[in-house]
Amino acid sequence: GAKAIAEPVRHSTSLQYLGLWNNEIGDEATKAIAEAVPHSTSLEELVLGGYKIGDEGAKAIAEAVRNSTSLKELNLRFSELSDSAKDAVRAAWQQSGKDSGRLHIRL
Repeated sequence: GAKAIAEPVRHSTSLQYLGLWNNEIGDEATKAIAEAVPHSTSLEELVLGGYKIGDEGAKAIAEAVRNSTSLKELNLRFSELSDSAKDAVRAAWQQSGKDSGRLHIRL
């Protein structure tokens, strides 16, 4: 599952895009992927569209956004996020100085 994907992401120096659509992975796997993102020196675009992401998963994504130097685009479209989760991800994106036009979290 997603935890198996996280380890190669963590060590990747060439992976630029990771797209995972419509998976029921939950917060634990979302956290595993999010924790790997800042370690990748090449990942520029992450797509977790159509997921059920709880507040804990969203917090992990927000932390990944803050700590990733390579991530330039994040797509969470059609993911079930609470308003507070959306706000946390938006705030992290803005605080990290990333292009607001490359954050996609609406339905």
